[in-house]
Amino acid sequence: MTAVRSTMATPDFDNDLGDSDDYETDLELEEPEVVQQEYDPVSEMTRLYRSVCRRTGVVPASTFLRHLTASELNMDHYGLGPLGTKCIATALKMSTFIETLSLEDNWMTGEGGVYMADMLKENPSITDINLASNRLGTEGSEAIGDMLLENRSLRRVNLADNKFSDRDAMFFAGAMQSNRYLEELNLSGNEFSEVGGGFMGAGIGANETITALNLSWNHLRLKGVFALCRGLRSNNTLQWLDVSWNGFDDEGASGLATVLKYNEVLTYLDLTNNRISTRGAMKMAKALCINKTLHTLKLGKNPIGMDGSLQLLKAVRSNEESGMHVLDLTDVLLSQEFLDLYTVVQQERPHFSVVYGGVGQDLGWMVNDKKHLKRDPMQVFQDYIYKNHTRVITVFQSFNRGDRDRVTREAFKKGIKTAKIPLAPHEIEHMLDVLDSDGDGMISYGDVMAGQKELFKKKREEEWKKYTEVLEERRRRRQVKEKLEGAMDVLDKEPRSAEAWIRALQRMKHKQMTPSRSSTRSGSRLGLGRSDSRARSPSPAGTTDETKQVTRTKTPQLMSVVGNVWKKAHPN
Repeated sequence: MTAVRSTMATPDFDNDLGDSDDYETDLELEEPEVVQQEYDPVSEMTRLYRSVCRRTGVVPASTFLRHLTASELNMDHYGLGPLGTKCIATALKMSTFIETLSLEDNWMTGEGGVYMADMLKENPSITDINLASNRLGTEGSEAIGDMLLENRSLRRVNLADNKFSDRDAMFFAGAMQSNRYLEELNLSGNEFSEVGGGFMGAGIGANETITALNLSWNHLRLKGVFALCRGLRSNNTLQWLDVSWNGFDDEGASGLATVLKYNEVLTYLDLTNNRISTRGAMKMAKALCINKTLHTLKLGKNPIGMDGSLQLLKAVRSNEESGMHVLDLTDVLLSQEFLDLYTVVQQERPHFSVVYGGVGQDLGWMVNDKKHLKRDPMQVFQDYIYKNHTRVITVFQSFNRGDRDRVTREAFKKGIKTAKIPLAPHEIEHMLDVLDSDGDGMISYGDVMAGQKELFKKKREEEWKKYTEVLEERRRRRQVKEKLEGAMDVLDKEPRSAEAWIRALQRMKHKQMTPSRSSTRSGSRLGLGRSDSRARSPSPAGTTDETKQVTRTKTPQLMSVVGNVWKKAHPN
């Protein structure tokens, strides 16, 4: 046994393991390396959106999936409903790409409004949201108002036309008092009246960040308007305010006028269609005499009358520090005095314009129309030459020293202003349009001479027209005189015919009859030559056929003259 043990070789396990690189054993099994997959937010949003759509039975919107990485998403009028809104809101909680979101007119109702409010509490990237026309109601207003108390990313919110009542205004007023990040808020087309206006006034008075507020197409009136004015007096940030299509009336206009006297921030104010009369316009005019910052004032579709509009324009002109650029008087009746003053104001302030007409028509362009020009600009130019005893070539060359044959439109304008030729801006534009017939932007001396020749031709035509009108008037008077003399001859010989004339005149006064072209039918209709309604008076001796023809074809005006003469001759 001992020999056997000595002859057996002992295996070297350590050497065998060291020499074999491919030797596998559970004792030395290394853990597999874990590959960490990079997080993909788009894939996760897509997965989450499809999952929620599947659970709620909503068909996924491909538009939403295609714009997950875009900065702007517009899904207006998609008919999402509350469930479709829930799917989108759930996915958007994770989004960091979309900054502008528009979901107008999707019939969300209050339930959908709650989903959107919950999403906006968590989403950090959306700064501009449009939820207009979604019938959010009280449930939606409460949820969104609560969200605005916390949200710090939203800058612009559009909640127009959502059936918000007076009570709902309370939630937005609270948000306006607490939120320090919101800059623009649109609550137009809702149902805020006196109570709602009170809440809005309190919110505006306490807010320090909102620069644009739209409250148009509500029911603001009376106490609500006064509360709004009180809030505006305390506000120092609001620059743009639209309260058109409400019921401010003259009292509300007076309150806003008081605000404008002291406000140094507001630049845009829209009071279109607010039942403001001449009295309210007078109050606004007094404020415009003082205000320095208001840029645009809209008072169209208000019965302010010609006096009210004129006082507004006078106020703008009297205030040398006025910042007014646009005065909108759409559908307001203007006087000729207003138009004349507007021409002067435009010369003094070229940047100022008045909007007049059914679709925001600029009064300057309306007056620029040829048929509205009160005078021919070329005639004014010619009168200037005659008055200063100069020549066209001399004036033309003074407009541009470099090129004596051609000048630009701008150089021509500048030359007219330098020479102090009394032409309004719209008249200068009209004159340049006529002279620059080829549209190359250059006015040549030949163009001016052609315009002068056309002016002389027009004057000759006008003089000839007046001359022919005078001749025609003389001829007409001569014919009337001859007919009247013939009628007087008949009256002297046949008094009964005059009675017939008077009866015929009385009938025509009531029936508005006119003599027929046929002399026979005319005489029969008017009863000429009859002593009564049944017997015909015989023609007196010496009455010729020509005289009969004259008496049967008199106009109603001539009949009146003849009747008066006959009454004086036969008082009984």
